[in-house]
Amino acid sequence: MRPIHKIAMVCTTFVLAAATGHVMQTAAPEGLRADPSQPVTAAVMPGARGHLAAPALSLPRLTVPVMRRPAAEAALGPLPQDIETAPGACAAPQLQAALAPGASVRLTVLAPCHPGALAEIRHAGLRLPVRLSEDGGWSGLVPAFAEQALFQLGLPGATATVTLAVPTLPTVNRIAVILPPASGAELHGYEYGAAPGSIGDVSAAAPRDAETRLGGWITSFGQPGAAQAVQIYSAPAAMADLSLVLEAPVTPESCGKDLQGAVLRPLGSRTEQVPLSLAMPDCGDGDGAVMMPLPGFPLAVAAN
Repeated sequence: MRPIHKIAMVCTTFVLAAATGHVMQTAAPEGLRADPSQPVTAAVMPGARGHLAAPALSLPRLTVPVMRRPAAEAALGPLPQDIETAPGACAAPQLQAALAPGASVRLTVLAPCHPGALAEIRHAGLRLPVRLSEDGGWSGLVPAFAEQALFQLGLPGATATVTLAVPTLPTVNRIAVILPPASGAELHGYEYGAAPGSIGDVSAAAPRDAETRLGGWITSFGQPGAAQAVQIYSAPAAMADLSLVLEAPVTPESCGKDLQGAVLRPLGSRTEQVPLSLAMPDCGDGDGAVMMPLPGFPLAVAAN
């Protein structure tokens, strides 16, 4: 009877590593005996038969070759993603400046190592709070308070400065009011005898911009967590018919207290800063707002 040879396929069992979510495959190298500790399954392929003819001659006995194990590979280092590399040095922040309309300066902050940071723009006694973007950038108009304007960027553990000449400063008058950020007080410029809420009432609620042809404009700086908020009113130097008023709402947080702040104005070649104190009514006296007139613009001084 002719021998019947069966062909079997050895299938490696896959073991699921539940802890890591990876699948690991274990198989014995070709020519080596499989580890008996690894379970395997065998499947016989049906109909797989081979008929071999009986040898006509007696073949010499062949020497069974000795299987060599592969040479040990040199030890490999960790994969690139596992190598802990020290982060590179952080780039220093940059502050760039360019002239803008209305005797203002467009400042641009580049601080990629300070994403989302609360920063300050310091200029002529002002500390203007700004919030950087997630890329560490910021850009905005800052009214100048000096013809030779020096701006400084303040960040935790870093700083940057830039200077720029602002020859158009004598063409405008401006005033800055420095207040606690939670006071809710607003600076108003009432132009040409305007009534509150009319088109000539310029405030943070109706600020206009530096390119307006209607008169003055308001620039506001305030951020949650900042030490102070700043509102700046600017107007053409030729505008005389206007009045400046600080309006502070009476709230449960502000009643019975004194609102403390400061007023800053450029006067010729110097900058004047005076303290501001506004007594709020007692609690229980009702709500509303307290109106406080502010000093105007002496044209003879502003023109110098």
